[in-house]
Amino acid sequence: MVNYKTWMKEVNDDTSIGKLSIPGTHNSAACHTALPSVQCQGESVTDQLKHGVRFLDIRCGKLFLKEGDEAKDLQVIHGKFPVKIPFPEKLTDVLEEVYDFVGDNDSETVIVSLKQEGTDDWNNDDDEFANCIWDRYINKNKDKWYLENNIPRLQDARGKVILFRRFGLKNQDKENSFGFDAHTWKYNTTNDDRGTFAVQDFCELEDASAIEKKVDYVADFAKNAIEYNSSNSDPKLFVNFGSGANFFNTECWPEKVAIKMSDGHIDKHFGKGNGVIVLDYVERDDWKLVKKLIDHNF
Repeated sequence: MVNYKTWMKEVNDDTSIGKLSIPGTHNSAACHTALPSVQCQGESVTDQLKHGVRFLDIRCGKLFLKEGDEAKDLQVIHGKFPVKIPFPEKLTDVLEEVYDFVGDNDSETVIVSLKQEGTDDWNNDDDEFANCIWDRYINKNKDKWYLENNIPRLQDARGKVILFRRFGLKNQDKENSFGFDAHTWKYNTTNDDRGTFAVQDFCELEDASAIEKKVDYVADFAKNAIEYNSSNSDPKLFVNFGSGANFFNTECWPEKVAIKMSDGHIDKHFGKGNGVIVLDYVERDDWKLVKKLIDHNF
């Protein structure tokens, strides 16, 4: 029986991260009291990791009502809204949860996707956001991160946090030592292949009927990942978002999408080499989809 807390311990050292079937969470730290359209998870980041989640999607931005350096003590954001009210959820605290987990479980690795959201007043022509992330969060904890711009083998990333960088970088001197470059893909895409990674992120749901379409896109992309990984040796990371929303339609809020995803039998399309499948409310049905995805690694 798989120990989901340390499931990577049973995977061969030489295995490429891209060849695994990895459960992930969308807006992973959006698990607190917030607007119901903002909350995406029912359990903490720590609990997600203990149950086998190994990809975390974290969006962050400046502190509201603060200025200058004080505003750069970043909070976790979902779109334009804080994921925790009335007090902000700090990026520092979320990353400490991840550091504590890999520190206690050095057979594991966690992919952390970092993206800028919230206010748009960053001067990114001068890499302001990138420099903030580097100076305040990564450089002082550099020994805890895997920062090469590639898909590592498991043995190279055990006990570390893999940076999946969803922000741009003008400074090309840092390009190969500032994480896996995933700073752009087509918005609302059903399949965008960028060479080293491919993404399904169809997220604009007009109404509840569009959720069925979303389930189909997740299933098709999961099959694409298996087909690629079973016939190619070149590493490629498939990132398959099971999330979608419509802020103005309560039937398309994250929990409703998660129910359809769990009940839509996407697990029939799980297999060895699915890549990352990113879900809302992963604790649903006793972590059913997380467990089933992990099981296919064995």
